[in-house]
Amino acid sequence: MRSEEFLMLADTEMGISSKDEMEALSKALLAPGSSDDLYNTPGGSLTMQSLEGMLADLTLNTTDFTLWQDMNKIKAYSTVEEYDQQIGLGISDGGFVGQIENPEFRDPDFLKQIAIVKFLSEGWTVGDVAAATNTIIDQRTRSQRAAMNRLLRNLNKSLYNGDSSLIPESIDGISATIAAKGSTQQVKDMRGGNVTMDVFNLMGQLITEGNGHVENSKLYVSPAGLQNISKIIESGAVSTGDRKIAQMGSNGITIGGKIDEVMTAYGRMTPRMDKLLGLSYESAVVPQYYDNASQTWIEGTTSDKAPSMPSIELTNAPSVTNSLFSAGTVRPSGVKYNYRVVAGNKYGRSKASVAVESTSVVAAGGGISIAITPASGDSGSKLPTYFEIYSEKVGGSGEYRLMTKVAANTSPLTVVTYVDKNDYIPGTARMFIIDQTSVGESRVMAFSQLLPIHNTDLAKVGRYSQGLINLYGVPKYYKPNILVEIRNINVDQANVNKFNLV
Repeated sequence: MRSEEFLMLADTEMGISSKDEMEALSKALLAPGSSDDLYNTPGGSLTMQSLEGMLADLTLNTTDFTLWQDMNKIKAYSTVEEYDQQIGLGISDGGFVGQIENPEFRDPDFLKQIAIVKFLSEGWTVGDVAAATNTIIDQRTRSQRAAMNRLLRNLNKSLYNGDSSLIPESIDGISATIAAKGSTQQVKDMRGGNVTMDVFNLMGQLITEGNGHVENSKLYVSPAGLQNISKIIESGAVSTGDRKIAQMGSNGITIGGKIDEVMTAYGRMTPRMDKLLGLSYESAVVPQYYDNASQTWIEGTTSDKAPSMPSIELTNAPSVTNSLFSAGTVRPSGVKYNYRVVAGNKYGRSKASVAVESTSVVAAGGGISIAITPASGDSGSKLPTYFEIYSEKVGGSGEYRLMTKVAANTSPLTVVTYVDKNDYIPGTARMFIIDQTSVGESRVMAFSQLLPIHNTDLAKVGRYSQGLINLYGVPKYYKPNILVEIRNINVDQANVNKFNLV
């Protein structure tokens, strides 16, 4: 394709109307993939055979992909994005001067940060026969819609729990960003209990002192997490006069009420229910897939390139520094616990290992050491980069929920040991409080897009059409010091809705 033909295509399908804009896009697409090879690698090019834009026919539920919907979206211009975090105004202990005396000259305090653009892509395919069949929804549209939902599902989950130390190609989510700062003030551990107004007020104070805005900040909760907030009323922590529990309507008596806001001493927080937040934490179960032949869910790998099943060995440690095991806590000491482990990489996850029970009851102040041995035959694309550890909230219950993830040792591939100190209680929820009200230089975070969500048709090589749904971008955290995580929240959940499971 000649350059003038490509420019014409760009003008009609990509919204690029000038040669300068075309050259800017070309420069970005040819940029390197990391800061390390910024000056050493020419990078790769991208050829689009067609671009359909945002697929406007897609309809999302208001409670799906909530964090992604709320995030500020800004333009990226390179695959290596540099930005500033302002952490202070500059030191000044005085400020008073003589009549003809000059003051001290200070600069504001900035941290230079680099964000590497990451690439999300999902493929779709539809056979010629299916495309020609009369159905309620066009098969091509249905396939593209499903691919976009998968992409947004993966992106939205990663905005919470993404960790580039586990999958190098992944973004760093909010939880990993908070952990990287090492601040214990930004994480509130409920230890299997319920959230309280004291917690929300304390987090509101932290946001306010960090130059954030509490008023209309977003409180991201799972469906089960939202139910937990209602217990603030039930426990009597808030006067029943603050909300109408029962009222007479034209059609009878209405009981209860929707939780529209949490009013703190520093302003109101708006709850935003996100189904995928629950799927990332309290509802996360070992990998399963739906078998059409038997019409049942079966445990197994999620990709042909996923690692093989690992094995584990448990050892009780009588005394562990900073252990949270004790007799009076949720998931207490004096009990045996079972564990299962999954190996994963950027392509998918393995089948969960066989359940292994601790050799004896865990001691108060002790822990359980989990030695994870990866499958010996894994190499190349099947090499694991991380492990997911699943355990029980109630010992012997056989209900396994995600506890935590750990990085694999890949150079060389060796045993990884994790000590369970009861830091993470399986089957409990998390909440995140984010100031999404600020924009411009005052914003807390934003998603920088090199290219927004778009479709790329691939060449037709058989009796089917296929293509890719893509998104290229990376979150930027301008004020990571006011991101808030509340973890280990008690939730009541007897089952897991598997619609979004795989």
